[in-house]
Amino acid sequence: MRKLRTFSLALLLLAGAGHFQEAKGQAAVIDVLGSGISDADKLLNAYFQPFGESFSIGLGQNWYNTAKPLKLLRFNVQTGVSAIMIPTDKQAFNPQALGMQNLRPLSNTAPTVFGSGKGPSYELSVNDPSNPGQRLVIDTIADITQGLGLALNAVPFAQFNIGLIKGTELSVRFVPTIDLSTFGPVNGSFGLWGVGVKHDILQWIPVADKLPFSLSGYFNYSKLSFDLGVNLKGPESKTYDPYTPPVPGSEPPVVGFDYTNAAGNYANQAIAMDASSMGFGIIASKKLLFVTPYVSLGFQNAKFSLRTAGEYAILSGMAVNGISDPQPGALREQYTVFTDPINIEPTAINSFRYGAGLRFKFFIFAIHAEYFGVGGYTGGNVGLSLGF
Repeated sequence: MRKLRTFSLALLLLAGAGHFQEAKGQAAVIDVLGSGISDADKLLNAYFQPFGESFSIGLGQNWYNTAKPLKLLRFNVQTGVSAIMIPTDKQAFNPQALGMQNLRPLSNTAPTVFGSGKGPSYELSVNDPSNPGQRLVIDTIADITQGLGLALNAVPFAQFNIGLIKGTELSVRFVPTIDLSTFGPVNGSFGLWGVGVKHDILQWIPVADKLPFSLSGYFNYSKLSFDLGVNLKGPESKTYDPYTPPVPGSEPPVVGFDYTNAAGNYANQAIAMDASSMGFGIIASKKLLFVTPYVSLGFQNAKFSLRTAGEYAILSGMAVNGISDPQPGALREQYTVFTDPINIEPTAINSFRYGAGLRFKFFIFAIHAEYFGVGGYTGGNVGLSLGF
C-alpha cells in the first residue's frame, strides 16, 4: 500500500516565532492524522511540548530592565529578543511509552521538535478484517517527527513604554491581525497583543523612599494567535493500485475507499496556535553612572495550544470486498470525516521566575542583557531602547 504523503509545511510554530531555520520538523501535525485522533494527540503532545512551553515562557520575558518607572509622559520604544535554552530532558521522548494503538514506533527514542536527527519509523496498523482480533500493518511511516537540532527557542519583541502618574509605567506590545496571504502564496494570519504595568513601591513606605535603590512591582500579560492554511484532501484524490488476484501469503491489493459518514469539505483546513503568558513580581535596581544592575523575582503562568481546524478524512479501518462486489477479496479503506480533530494543550507552566541583568544607557539610547530562569528553563534577554 502506498505510504501516506506528507505536507511540506515550514514548521508552522517556528515560523510563527519568527526564527524558523529549516524544514526538518515539517509535516508532523498533518501526517500523523492518519493514525487516528487519539494516537495523533499523544504523539504530537510529546513532540511539541518543549516548543509550546519555551515559546509561551518567551512571551513573558523582556518587559522590564530597570525598577525605576519613567517620569510622567516620558516614553521610549524598545526591541529585542529572548532566547530560551531547551533542557536535555526536553530534547527527546520515548514514543513506546505513549500507549498508542494504531502507531507502533520501531524505537524507544524519538527527538522532540528541538532534538537532533530523525525520529523512528512507525508501523501503521488497523484491525484485520479477515482475521478478527488481529492487526493488519498497512503502512510504515518514516520522518514524522524530526528534530531541528537547535536546543533553543527565540522570541522577538517590540514594545512602547510611557510614564503615568504616581510612579507608574505602562508598556504595550501590539501587532494587529495580519493576513499572511499579502506576503506570498500562503493562507493564514498572525496577531499579538500584550500589556504590562510597573509601579514604584517605595513611595508608599515611610522612609523607604530614601533608600539608595529603586523597587517596583510589575504585572504583564501577552497573547499570540497564529494560523496557517493546509490542504489534506480526501481519499478520492488518490490513485489506487489496479486489481490483481492476490498471491497466497501476500497482502490483498487496495482498490478503493468508503466513508463511514458523509464526505467532508476540505477547503477550510488550518493549523492554529495560541500562546499566552501572565507574570507578576518585583524588580529592584540601582543606577551607577551609566550602568544599572537589576534583579527580579516573581511568578509566571505560560500556556500553549495547537489545534487543527476544518474537516479531515482520517483512515479508520479496512474492509474486504465480498463475492458479490466487483473485485472480491480486495481491500477497501474505511474513512471517517472529523471536524477540528486535534487539540494539543501541554500542561501549563506555573512557576517562580528569577532574573538578573545590566542596563547601559548612553544619552537617549540604552541596551540591556538579562539572565533568567522559570519552570526548569533558563535563558537570556537582550534589547535596545530609544527614549525621550
